Amino acid sequence: MKIYTYPKSRSLRVLWALEEMGMNYESIRVDLLNPASEVKSPHPLGKVPFLTDGDVSISETLAICIYLCEQHNNISIYPATAEEKSSVNSWLSFTLSDLEAPVWSLLKHIVFIPENQRSTDLMNYLSKEADKVISQIRFNPTQTWIASNNFTLADIFLSHTLLWAKLCGLEITEEIDSYILRATSRPAFLKAQEVNNR
Repeated sequence: MKIYTYPKSRSLRVLWALEEMGMNYESIRVDLLNPASEVKSPHPLGKVPFLTDGDVSISETLAICIYLCEQHNNISIYPATAEEKSSVNSWLSFTLSDLEAPVWSLLKHIVFIPENQRSTDLMNYLSKEADKVISQIRFNPTQTWIASNNFTLADIFLSHTLLWAKLCGLEITEEIDSYILRATSRPAFLKAQEVNNR
């Protein structure tokens, strides 16, 4: 199994899932910013993450993670029952649609646009949109993690996106900050981060 990666990208989420499941894999770093690089992702657009597992090739971070969980019958981070799965899927959908859209757009603007060329109006708009969504996050006091008492894919995607929000300087409550810290203190995250940033 091979996973094509790039530092500080969504490929971290796939590596994190792999580490949580204790699976063997080969990580291949793609130099996305160097068109002349000999190491390229098999993705038709050269994107990462991209997974090859025998004859199977998959793009898109969530699709890769769900494939890994279902293909290898791992229910520790993606439950088997419809009821438990519905909660995980709801939080995944919330993260990838409502939360990630403004946060990722803001982060791209900050990272890739020189400071003297940034649009203050756009940044203010994206910040307000992200703040509004972040304020909608509610933790169930009877659950250890966002979707259940078990750490799941929902926690990988949500905490990673909230980590981006912190990088953007967005306001994070103490409760959310504590959640991010708990998630990113996990040995699987630390190992995945090490692999992804090589």
